[in-house]
Formats: sequence, C-alpha cells, structure tokens
Amino acid sequence: PRVSPDGRRCVFTVKTVDAEKNRYLSHLWMADLLRGEVRPFTSGEVSDATPRWSPDGTRLAFVRTDLREKRSQIWLIRSDGGEAWPLTRLEEGSIGGLVWSPDGTRLAFTFRPLHPDWTQEARKRREEKGQSNPPRVITRLFYRLDGVGFLDLRQHIWMCDVRSGQAWQVTDGDYDDSSPVWSPDGRWLAFVSNRSDDPEEKPYEVDIWLVASDLPQYPVSSFHKVPTPVGSKGNLSWSPDGRWIAYMGIEGKEDPWVPRNARLWVVDPQTQQVRCLTEDLDRYVGNVTLSDMREAFAGGGLPLWGPDGDRLFFTVSDRGNCHLYQVFLPEGAPRALTQGEMDLYAFDADRRASMLVLALSRPSQPGELFLWREGELQPLTDLNREWREEVDLSEPEEVWFESFDGTKVQGWLLKPPDFDPNRQYPLLLYIHGGPHAQYGNTFFHEFHFHAARGYVVMYGNPRGSTGYEEAFAAAIRGQWGEVDYKDVMAAADYAASLPYVDARRMAVAGGSYGGYLTNWIVGHTDRFRCAVTDRSVVNLQSMAGTSDFPFHPDGYWEGNFWDRPERLWAQSPLRFAAQVRTPLLIIHSEGDLRCPIGQAEEWFAALRRLKKEVVFVRYP
Repeated sequence: PRVSPDGRRCVFTVKTVDAEKNRYLSHLWMADLLRGEVRPFTSGEVSDATPRWSPDGTRLAFVRTDLREKRSQIWLIRSDGGEAWPLTRLEEGSIGGLVWSPDGTRLAFTFRPLHPDWTQEARKRREEKGQSNPPRVITRLFYRLDGVGFLDLRQHIWMCDVRSGQAWQVTDGDYDDSSPVWSPDGRWLAFVSNRSDDPEEKPYEVDIWLVASDLPQYPVSSFHKVPTPVGSKGNLSWSPDGRWIAYMGIEGKEDPWVPRNARLWVVDPQTQQVRCLTEDLDRYVGNVTLSDMREAFAGGGLPLWGPDGDRLFFTVSDRGNCHLYQVFLPEGAPRALTQGEMDLYAFDADRRASMLVLALSRPSQPGELFLWREGELQPLTDLNREWREEVDLSEPEEVWFESFDGTKVQGWLLKPPDFDPNRQYPLLLYIHGGPHAQYGNTFFHEFHFHAARGYVVMYGNPRGSTGYEEAFAAAIRGQWGEVDYKDVMAAADYAASLPYVDARRMAVAGGSYGGYLTNWIVGHTDRFRCAVTDRSVVNLQSMAGTSDFPFHPDGYWEGNFWDRPERLWAQSPLRFAAQVRTPLLIIHSEGDLRCPIGQAEEWFAALRRLKKEVVFVRYP
C-alpha cells in the first residue's frame, strides 16, 4: 500500500487468478481513507505493480507488464482517474525500485536489460529463418537466479525525465546496483552495490554509495562510498531532515547463507556515524514468514521515517508472527505497536505518521488492508469476503512441544472444519523450505485445502527456522538432518499422542529444504505411511555446483564439492536410498534453478533401481 501525500487516499495492488489462461493479473486499486470506499483503478490484460505517488499527489507512476506483449515499462496515471499512458520506451528487461525525485521531475529506478540475443524480436527472427538459438557465453559465477532466469547483463540505476519520458543509465560497471533512494533535497541518489575487487569471493562487501543527481554526463562508474560495517545491506530509507540513511543489514564476513538476524541500522553520510537500532533485539527485522498467497521473503517493507526524522517504523518476525515496531532515535528501545496473531507484509503511513495502512494476513484470512491509529486496527478492505462466505475454514491451534534435548519447538494443528473429537483422522506433517524461514500465523491455502479433505495438518518451526534467536537458526549450519530431523520427529511423536490422530496414517511432506528433510526422513525411519517431496534436494554435492547459488568452499558447509565433499555427501539423503521403505511421491519443475531438476532425477533413478515404491511427477 502507498498513502497519498495528503493522507486522504491509498493505492495498492490486487492480484487475481485468470484460470482460463492459467496466469495472474495484477491491477491498481484505490481506497478513500476518509470514507472507507475502495474501487478498482486500472484494468486490462496486464500486471501492474509498485505504484508510487508523485510528491504533489497528482500522478501515480507504476510498472506495467503487458501480458500479451510480455514487455514492461513505466506508466503514469492521474490520481483522480482516467487512462494511463506509457512514460518510458525501454528495451526488454526488468524494472524495479521506482522512486520519485523530491521535485517530481524525475524518476529513479533499477533496470536490467535483456541480452539482445534473447529479445522477443531476436527470437522471432531466428524462428522465421529456421535458425537455432545461439550459445550463452558465461564468465560470471552468479549468472542466473531462480524465479528470474539468466542474468546476462548487469542491473544498474537509471533515471527518467517525467515530462519527456527520456531515460538514461546513471551507474555503470561490472556490478549490480539496487535500492535507489533520493536525498530530501534531491541532490543525491543513494544505492546499494558490491563494488569490491572480487564480489564473487567477497559477497559480504555490500556498501551504500552516493552519486550526484545532476552530473552533466552519465553513466558514471566512480561514486562516493558511505562507510558502514562490513556485511549485507538493503532497503534504504533517507530521513526527512536529510541526516540519516536507514537500512536493513547484517554485520560480518560470513557466507551469506549463514543464518543471521537482520537488524535496523542508520548512518550519517556526513559524519559517518553508524548506529544499530536493534542490537539487543534478537529477532529478524523484516518478514520471513512463508505463505502460498504471496511471494516468499517479501521483506516486510522499507523502514519508514516519522515526520521529524526522530523515529522509524519497521517489521519484525517473531515466533510465527510479523509485527509492526517503532524505535526512537537516538537511544530508544524497539517497541511493538501491534499484538496478536498476524503476518504483516507491507505498510505505509501519511506524512505525519499518525495513521498507517497495513497489509496483513491471518490464519483464516487472506491478505487485506487495515488502518492503524493509536494502537487500534480497523479493517479497510474486505476483498476476499465473497470467497470466505463460500468456504468453511478452521482456525489452527498453536502448540509447543519438547524435542529430544528439552528444546521447546513451536507448531500449529489445523483440524478439518467439521472436526469431531470422537473420531480419528489421518495427519499430514508439513516441513517448510528455506531452511531459514518460518511458518506462522498467515493464510496458507494448501493447508486449508488438505484440512477440508479430512486431514489434520501439522506444521511448525524446527531448529533452523528464523523468527527466533540467532542460535536457534544457526543450530543446523552445515548439519542438516541432525537436530532438525529430531525436532520434526518430536512433532510426529506429539501428533501421534493426540487422541484424534490416527498414528497409523501419518504422512510427511515438504518443499525445497522441506523436501530435503522429507527425503532424509524416509531414509531414516518408516513410521510414515507415505511421503511427498517437492522441488527437493537429495545430493548436496551435486547441488553445490548446479544451483543458482554455487556453494562457497568452507562457508555454510565444510569442504567443497570437488575434492573435499565428505560433509556434503554425509548429509545427503541420496546416501541412504537403500534404507527407504516409505512410498514416495516426487514433484519437481524443470525450471527450478535453486533446486535443479537433476536432484529429482537422481533420487528417482536411485529408488527405481532399488525397486522402491516411487512416482515422479515432472512439470515442464
């Protein structure tokens, strides 16, 4: 959600399913915050995203992807309605990070152009001539990204003149740049980039850089670096008084996969003073809750400044929830502003920060907008009401149980809507992916679907999950299949002890890392009647070099995948294929770049050779 400068309206995006064409549509909607009225604002066979108000509130800029042409551009629309019009004429590529200049004359954004060999026009010419596709020449370690594809060209900061639509590249070099933000006086652009001498070997050297917004010639490749502690950074937000730049970051030189709780920081670009505002809050700043109703790791929104630059609003993931927090500068303690079961995944405020608009979900409520005033939440939208009135949903029960060593583990039980305590039900135990993420108090369609079919669904956060102390997540570093496996088995023991669970009909399922642990489980116990492993990992040695993020030697895992693979192989479920006794369904997509299709192929081939009961469902 984005609140207008005058605090009277809020624009937001609504995603719907086009079942006939098997795709999603996304449009802008507008809410009148004074009258509570909500209406659609854009339409068509498009995906509209990232709406941003002009400083004077008269226009909205947003990124539109035409689903017929499959091209994205920046568009403008008057905030009082009418037809939208395209502003830019960029080549094919991906656009993000849209932000207006304070005077409303320019827009800064990130842009990664598509390589000329792979544009729609180039593909069409080859097809007409009967030519084959050209090879890709790879020279970088990180050349593709799951959910995005090949990263043939670099992502840089661009600018666009709002009157003419003319766009130009601001940054240059063999680096990727992100998170642009203007200084309040419009003189500077800050952004994030790893411009070290070896970004592949030093992924932790991410810095904040400044570039003058009025240079006579672009692009430029030399900038002013803002000194900050070594470590990953992102989500920049400049204070209204121009003194501070806030960011979310992790201090240290460890492998980026090592679980650390991101914290909220501020830096003064002039004095170079740096301060961590959540040093004593051992929780993850941002949203790490998983849901099948939105993108994973949505981030929870940028840190938001109060009007005087003396306080920040931000989100914190905590024991299955994501809440809104506030901290005052210079030495205030972070304080939660929301309570109860919720998954807050985006927010914005009026200029006085007297009213905030929150996008949040709850276990039996898909995402909606709420108004927050003086600690009170008031519903603003109810777009899913018609669907909710057609279905019967149950509320999950939160449970805590002890693992083998006395560690308390959090979980939830979702019962069938027509639950009868005098009956016994089959149980489906879910394991989340990540592994450094959390299940929690958000709407999860898949869970409700299975509960409606008569299953008790159990899901939880074994060690390795975030949303708790760093030590809880770090307990499985380089040791998957150890305490995490025992925590999941403790969950199974707890479920089997319940009078309404049929312990003879328990199944286990998971995706990504959850699929890994499912594979590990069936190689170590036969207590489950069946198992489902989705987009999983089975051979850490082969995954280490074929994933979109090749493993760093002696980083998260001890050793490497070429001449010291012992630890990777020791923790690989494939090693225990001969011990599998549980019927297994393997589900995998050929387009998965994080957990490549080869993982499923190896697992299926081994189990078939061993004459195990296995079915492989392969999505193109």
